[in-house]
Amino acid sequence: MNNSQSKPMEIAAPSFEHIVEAYNLSILTGPGDWSLEGGDLALTKDGDPITGDLAYNGLFRFVQTWRYNTAHLHYLFDTMTEMIAWRTSLDEKANAIGKTSSEKFLDFAEPLGVILEEQRVATFGATTYSGCLILVLSGALLRLKDDLDAEDEWNTTGPFFNSHSVGAIVVAAANGFRHADEWAKTHPPNKRQRLSQDVLNGALAARPISDETSPGRCVEVLQLLSSGGFEGLASNVFAYAHNLALKIRGRAA
Repeated sequence: MNNSQSKPMEIAAPSFEHIVEAYNLSILTGPGDWSLEGGDLALTKDGDPITGDLAYNGLFRFVQTWRYNTAHLHYLFDTMTEMIAWRTSLDEKANAIGKTSSEKFLDFAEPLGVILEEQRVATFGATTYSGCLILVLSGALLRLKDDLDAEDEWNTTGPFFNSHSVGAIVVAAANGFRHADEWAKTHPPNKRQRLSQDVLNGALAARPISDETSPGRCVEVLQLLSSGGFEGLASNVFAYAHNLALKIRGRAA
């Protein structure tokens, strides 16, 4: 075996302090000590030590999840964007073939077939990378929701996109991606499917309808939440997470 090929990639996570400063997470600017309960170390539902109060602990765990995933999330986002750009360039090539070829079918059938094949690869790629990214975000946000016990605040905390919260939009997209086959086969959609679909349709109402909708509309959702760049996505996600934690701290006061 070639040792150089088996060596793991070296990827550094951004520091906790960098995340706090970059996204203005004021709740986390002070130190957070482990909490005690009955003389013992207080633990979360999944067995981690509780750090600080409810708001601090939830946001602290969210930041840790994000920063260890930052490089991977960035990769998924950037590769999704590359797939979208590739698909656009292939569309232009297909259109050019139709304009420049002779009337003989065989003159353009073969090159057009190659382009159509690559178009499907690009489309499936954008779907796969966007869906994976949405699933990671959904899992992290749902854990934050549970850590904060933020059931009532989940849908009423900004930033909003056509009156829908970041958390609601991401989870709806994840539901659609995870259950794409069920959604495609169920006509009309059942009550649970309709709840997620209504959120997606509402949040994306102002955007032009895509020629090929990805499962859970994950590509469109990430474009909406990011305004075209990964930092835009991060800013909106952290603004939502921090606002949610602030509401919970205010509720406890």
